[in-house]
Amino acid sequence: METSGIYGLDPSQYPKRLGQPWKEGEIKRLLCSIQQKKSVEEIAEEHQRTVSGIQCYIKKLAVEYHVNRNMPMEEIQHFTGLTKEQIEDAIQKQEQKDAVKKMGATEPKKPKEPTMAEMALLLKDIQAKLATLLERVA
Repeated sequence: METSGIYGLDPSQYPKRLGQPWKEGEIKRLLCSIQQKKSVEEIAEEHQRTVSGIQCYIKKLAVEYHVNRNMPMEEIQHFTGLTKEQIEDAIQKQEQKDAVKKMGATEPKKPKEPTMAEMALLLKDIQAKLATLLERVA
C-alpha cells in the first residue's frame, strides 16, 4: 500500500489542493465568492480545499489587511465576510504568535560549556583558596 499523501494518508480522501500555496488568481476568486455570498462549503469545493482551510485563509487575509494595509475594520469585514469579533480574534491570535516568536528570539543564550583547560584553572584556584582557609583555621 503506497502512502504518498500528506502525513502518509490516502490522497484520494482529501481535496486536491490541500496544503498547496495560494495563488493570486485563486485569492481573487475566493474574494469574489465571498462577495457573491457563497457558503464556505461551496467555496471549499470550488477551490479543492477543506472548509477549515478556507476559513483559516480568510482569517489570514483579514490579519494581513489589518496589519500590512492598515485597512479599516468595515472594509475588512466587507472583503472577508467575517464579523468584527472574528477579525479581532484572528488579529489577537496572530499578535500572540508574534509575541511568542519574539520571546524565543530574545531569550538569553545558554552559556557555553567550559573547556578542560578552564576547568583545570578553576580547580587550581579553588585548591589555593582551600589551602589558604586551612592555614587560617589551623
